[in-house]
Amino acid sequence: MPTENGVLLFAYDNESIKYTELAKLCALLVRKHLPNTGVTLVTDNLIEGPFDDVILVETGNSGRRTFRTPNGGTEEVTWHNKTRPQAYDLTPYEKTLLLDVDYLMFNNSLQWLFQSDKELLCHNTAYDITGKESLMDEKMLHWSSIPMLWATVLYFTKNDTAREFFNLVKLVQDNYQYYYNLYNFKSGPYRNDYAISIAYNLLSLEHYLLDPLFTLPSQFTIDNVRDDGTLVYEYDREVAYIKNTNIHIMNKHSILEHIDEILRYATQPTLVHTTYEANQGA
Repeated sequence: MPTENGVLLFAYDNESIKYTELAKLCALLVRKHLPNTGVTLVTDNLIEGPFDDVILVETGNSGRRTFRTPNGGTEEVTWHNKTRPQAYDLTPYEKTLLLDVDYLMFNNSLQWLFQSDKELLCHNTAYDITGKESLMDEKMLHWSSIPMLWATVLYFTKNDTAREFFNLVKLVQDNYQYYYNLYNFKSGPYRNDYAISIAYNLLSLEHYLLDPLFTLPSQFTIDNVRDDGTLVYEYDREVAYIKNTNIHIMNKHSILEHIDEILRYATQPTLVHTTYEANQGA
């Protein structure tokens, strides 16, 4: 197993969403586009899958969150998201790409990270691929506060900067009510996005992934995924297509409904490996 470079995934199933199935899919897509990269899963049950290792960590004190359902409604379910601040302690890699399992990889544009001298990078902007700008409210923790960063894709190396950063993320998590009052962000369950935003601010870090986090918001669903990886979705009674683009799909049910189509793409041989000149972090 490669020990230098690797992807770290966290996945805990709840009563409605099989996050471990999303993790298997995410890992297969990593295998396809970053073939020399290790993949490790953190979860609470030993499962088989395309992972080099599975690390067992209990969920701890979980919260509740409302998600959209496939029929356009909503549901409140258990949200196991409080172990991610342990990423620095748990990763077996010197250079780690920490991914949400609803982030689907359709190109190798993140490969450059492992070849760089960057210490810590994440997205500070997310782009709604439908053009509806439905993520406008996610630009700031509050209009009077600090910019919101995204924990969906977070790259870090084993060094003092990353160690201090994750220690601060743990501090924010342990004192969430205090930081809620201090930074005036929206009330609700603990969010890693908020915690890393505050940790970045406390350390005065200014380096980000310059490409936006391409996102399909939760109110939109996938129509189908073609064998070449083209993602088809519908909005405003129009059909749209996106290809060769890594994408954060916020509606988890939508991924699971089309998981067989994405698996077909993930497991078919790659005849031509697409290379991208990604914007590097600044």
